[in-house]
Amino acid sequence: MEIRYIFIELFKLRLNKMKNIRKKIIVFLLALECLAFCISFNSKVYASWSPASEWKENGYPTEDWTTDQFTYHQIGFINDPKNNQLLLYVDICPDSKTNRNSHGYEGGYRQLQPSAYNINVGNATYSVNLDVNPWNIQNGKSGYAGIGVWDPQTNQYKATKDNLCHYYADSDGRQSAIIKIPYNMFNRDDLNGSTKMTMQNPNLGGNTKITISGASTGPYIPAIIAFVLASIAAISYYHKRKLVRHEHQ
Repeated sequence: MEIRYIFIELFKLRLNKMKNIRKKIIVFLLALECLAFCISFNSKVYASWSPASEWKENGYPTEDWTTDQFTYHQIGFINDPKNNQLLLYVDICPDSKTNRNSHGYEGGYRQLQPSAYNINVGNATYSVNLDVNPWNIQNGKSGYAGIGVWDPQTNQYKATKDNLCHYYADSDGRQSAIIKIPYNMFNRDDLNGSTKMTMQNPNLGGNTKITISGASTGPYIPAIIAFVLASIAAISYYHKRKLVRHEHQ
């Protein structure tokens, strides 16, 4: 059992013993804060997870990209300085209202785009490619593949057979992937959590770009909100108690 599920059970026991509504609210908000931090610091990847499940579990953002207003792709791109890497997420034909309304399932393409993920850092643009043949991915199956990065500064292609690309096809053949891109594949020493980078793939989004200039804050937002609300509730509660005591004296 994961740490957050153990935490939830303990929280339920504590909450059931409390009678004061205000106290329950405060404890609930504080619990939400702790739970959010548990999720962000203890995020895990299970072999049975699809890339979409993994990306959503960690609270990472996505954007809708399209080149034809027919099939909309979900794309995510974040900096992960804790692990010295970039993370790229691609869901070619996600199960969404937009795709269903535009009949993307019937006519839109579902295969991964294995090339032309262009990442701009400073004055250099690197091209990331996936070492995978989309036509060989079986429906309902997942797998791993290597990646390669073309370095325009050295005019060299750096490839790795490490399992940095986790790909998947659902039962309808809609393919998705999460790609880990280590800093050291860029042959530069100025990459960190505050480096400004831009990612674009003209085959998926035309001129649409995702620009990042720091680490993802997605997993921490719920914790920050919960902390602020819990603080306000606690101050209000104890201030009211103080006034009641003062009136009774």
